[in-house]
Amino acid sequence: MTSPQNKTDAEELPTHSTTNISQATYPLPQPLVERLEVAMRSETTLIDSLSDALSYLVSNAVEAMDAMYFATPANIRKHPAFQHRLCLRITANPTEQTLSITDMGAGMTRTDLINSLGIGRAGLISSTAKNIKSAVLDDSSTSPDDDDDEDHSDESSVATDTEENDQDEKEEAKSDSDVTSPMEEEPTEAASATTLDCRSKSLGGFYAAFCSLGTGVRVCTKAKFDDYYVFEVGMDRAPEQEGYWDSLKKFNLVRPFEEGASPTAENGFNQFQHVRGESGTCVTIRLNKNAVENGYLDEDKLKPVLLKIVETTQYTVAFSSDENAQEIIDASAKEVEAIATLHDQEDTELTFLEAGAEQLEIRSTNDRYSSGSQSSVKERSKYIPLRLSLGERKMLRLVEAAMYCCDYTSEVDRCFSSGARRTHAQLKGVTSVLRGLVTACDYEAAQKLMEAENYSDYESFFRQMFEIARRHKIMNPEKMRTEYGKLIYLLQDAVSPTVMPHLGFSVKGPIESVYKFLEERGGLGLLSDELIETATIEILALGRPRSVIDTEIRKKERAVILLKRKYQTSRLSQDDIHLCLYSICDNNSFLNSNRVPIDKIIDFLKSNFSPNKIEEGYSLSIVSGEAGSRLSHSHERQFYYALQSLTLWRDIIDDMFRLWAMAEEDLLSESVTYSLQDTGQGMQRVQQSPRAYRAMQEVLNRVRNSVGHWVGSSVVHMGDHNVPNALSFIDKYTQVPRILGPIISCLENLERICKDDEGILSMINNGFGGVEKLRKDILYDFFRSAFDGSGSDLWYDAGSCVDGRLTSAWNWCSQLQEKPFYPIFKLTGFTGFDGDFK
Repeated sequence: MTSPQNKTDAEELPTHSTTNISQATYPLPQPLVERLEVAMRSETTLIDSLSDALSYLVSNAVEAMDAMYFATPANIRKHPAFQHRLCLRITANPTEQTLSITDMGAGMTRTDLINSLGIGRAGLISSTAKNIKSAVLDDSSTSPDDDDDEDHSDESSVATDTEENDQDEKEEAKSDSDVTSPMEEEPTEAASATTLDCRSKSLGGFYAAFCSLGTGVRVCTKAKFDDYYVFEVGMDRAPEQEGYWDSLKKFNLVRPFEEGASPTAENGFNQFQHVRGESGTCVTIRLNKNAVENGYLDEDKLKPVLLKIVETTQYTVAFSSDENAQEIIDASAKEVEAIATLHDQEDTELTFLEAGAEQLEIRSTNDRYSSGSQSSVKERSKYIPLRLSLGERKMLRLVEAAMYCCDYTSEVDRCFSSGARRTHAQLKGVTSVLRGLVTACDYEAAQKLMEAENYSDYESFFRQMFEIARRHKIMNPEKMRTEYGKLIYLLQDAVSPTVMPHLGFSVKGPIESVYKFLEERGGLGLLSDELIETATIEILALGRPRSVIDTEIRKKERAVILLKRKYQTSRLSQDDIHLCLYSICDNNSFLNSNRVPIDKIIDFLKSNFSPNKIEEGYSLSIVSGEAGSRLSHSHERQFYYALQSLTLWRDIIDDMFRLWAMAEEDLLSESVTYSLQDTGQGMQRVQQSPRAYRAMQEVLNRVRNSVGHWVGSSVVHMGDHNVPNALSFIDKYTQVPRILGPIISCLENLERICKDDEGILSMINNGFGGVEKLRKDILYDFFRSAFDGSGSDLWYDAGSCVDGRLTSAWNWCSQLQEKPFYPIFKLTGFTGFDGDFK
């Protein structure tokens, strides 16, 4: 297996008497092979970049150690037995001319080795837009694995070739001259020798560093949730031996021993450079002549370089010749024993907690407002979008940028002399956006797309891009307030019967929800567990003692640990479970920020007014025609009218994710199309929305049954000139928290501004009769004037219908600057009801 020249390298891979050993050989991409050969054959290649190459490898080892450190629980990080993992280990072997860099960091999975080191940067640059997903979404890339059903780690270790570890590659989309395509003429030997360095865009950092320093490389690595693997390129032969150049055309991937076994001193991993324990990576490079001559086997020369790299980190550097080398080796065994003891203690505690899971339930009996939904977690999860991964956020930025600079709706939603002309404008606008997305990811693929116009070949790519943007918007209604409208209208046209046949595919894809994600992996039981509420609750301060908050935080953390251990399978990793729990937490956070203001204003109504008792000067009764009112209500009737309206808004917000899903189904329907009409508010897309309308009727009927007698009309406008389509409907009710939030903020901050400034206190006492009277005056004006049916010249457009109630509230907001208490709003930080459009 090894040559005599590589005796020490052979010793680095202990022999194991097992029957379950996996070994495979894979070809390297041809563009990468050609560049490797050019770089290796040049005797003067990259002398000036040797220190940069070493710095690159060591820096990536530090990043891997960072990933491991921050993923490790705090109680383990603080343990003395853990400290040896914070040491970077360097082994220089002058006899065999090898340099080994070992870290006990996050390690790499088998898939990481194949997708990152196995393809190299040359593999990425030759990909088309159809494969760009796996190039950019590197954290979700997968590869067929004969030995493993599933990878349980997305943590990359040292020397990966993705753009995350190379600052220069951030501008790769703009720097076409720096990227060599397989379609272009092959580079000459001289050109390669002068342009390739350890940040080379045509090789990738790992292989450029390898070319600078060595003639062969071996990566021995283990990730926490995967087996120990050995990756090799050019190590089975020396450069002077026959067949060496053929060995650079492939890489070997070996699992030296059976599944589940970890490298330990007991099974042969007892050398300083060996990886031991649950994770780590050792990169061994057989140095070339230039590297040896420049002193890269001399520890005295290496130490200053390495110490400079790690001087700003918490890590240390140790050499195999150091006096404490054996202590570092023995520390691995001590760590295993110490961590096992901690895990046993934790298992005992969790077993106890599992036996009495009700102890973990967070009972916030002192809280006046709850973020919990009326629906079960399992039912809500069907419409809760999955939180975006890091790679998906990169694609989100691209779609956002495309929509920001796009003027699609301005070009399309106007009068045309014929329907054919509008269809031509739609097709031109849609294809321009599609081509732009491909161009931003892969210029060569975009050139081919321009020539062949084969958009259907990139169907999965486009669907995923748009699904990511839609999912992000649903999770964050305050984001993409202009971009989302253009995006959804563009998709609406793209799936229309007039445009979709020209494209050859549908751009609409299902939203990735928590329920769907768990269902595909057999983990739906998680959603029915009694601890799911505790593990996903958002813990708010609400003026409670710190000790109470800390207790609830600990209960939540323990519930999360228990759920992750209980439902982890080969198909559902702990990280997957954590992602789902975070996504449900995001939904609870949405409810806190959007429902709680409605709960608070309801509480203000009930605590300051009574339907059966009228306080002098504070009668809520209104008369049609007076002060802009279009309704006539007694005090009692107006009280219940306002209460029912607020209750309806709260239930709509509570069910917003489901309503949003139904709205998108209607908007992107391929059977129910829209008509472009002038509704008096400009050209609007009027479209019937049967799914959203039916869901809204369900919410309305639920509220009517809960409040008893219903005051006012129950007409729901949708698909007419008032609410043209489901997008307008969703946009209307996402405004509710923006209306009530500033009012709540003003009411709750009155005492604060008076306490901070005696002049303000004097003004409020003299001008408004005190803080309590001012608060009640604001509420009195709001509950009368914001629910009086005003806001339109026609009864049908405002009045007491479901949508007219919100129209009246908008009308009150537009008149706030005329109110006598408007300066008080400004003093409490009021800036407007529109929110932030950025």
